[in-house]
Amino acid sequence: MPLTLSLVTTPTSFDKIAPMDHTAWLTPYNPQLKHFRPSLATPAEAIAHQRAKSIAKWQKRDPYTFHVHVVDSDTDDVVGYALWVANMEPQAEAQPVAATWYEEGSVERAFAERFINGLWGFLGERVRGPHMDLHSIIVHPLHRHRGAGRMLLRWGTAKADELGIETVISSLPSAAGAYEKCGFGRIELIPADVEVEDPSARWKELQAEDLTGWLMWRPVGHDYVEGVDRAPWLEGKA
Repeated sequence: MPLTLSLVTTPTSFDKIAPMDHTAWLTPYNPQLKHFRPSLATPAEAIAHQRAKSIAKWQKRDPYTFHVHVVDSDTDDVVGYALWVANMEPQAEAQPVAATWYEEGSVERAFAERFINGLWGFLGERVRGPHMDLHSIIVHPLHRHRGAGRMLLRWGTAKADELGIETVISSLPSAAGAYEKCGFGRIELIPADVEVEDPSARWKELQAEDLTGWLMWRPVGHDYVEGVDRAPWLEGKA
């Protein structure tokens, strides 16, 4: 069952990517995901929502946004997908995110906005120059350990080298080891900025999950070498 990698060239590809996306993000459980997406009543609604969102992004045909998928050549099933974005200009200060997928005034909305804006703020303070950013990567649970994830990651780092830019990833702790195997350094722990005064019971419940992450980095042109390579934002620091 050979695997082939290619850019997504038709919106119908998301008919297969969206269901896989829904399944893959549930296994293993991702504690961060619910803060970035609406909580819909059924899997079918969630899949339809993500499909429409992905197609809208793909149809913009941004030359520096890359939708990449891995297909099992024997079955024509999509088994992996990644969304890579090349940020070619110095990064401006990020605008605050409004978590409109939650009801206005809800604890969930306030928590999501605090968490997301804290995350973007942490990254924005560090990653200033042109870079390749991994927005999403998924592999179907039944097709893991076949090399699809490595193919998707290596495609992104090769494109970054072609463009002459570094690569950064905000990683869940559980995925950091896989990124290290594909040439990334585990540079800094990303804390979850969700501390508030007098939190409600619901806020405490949301806060109880581990929302930390790792800022992963790969220099231009080669895999990260610990003790040799140093991320630009750490230059001059002890």
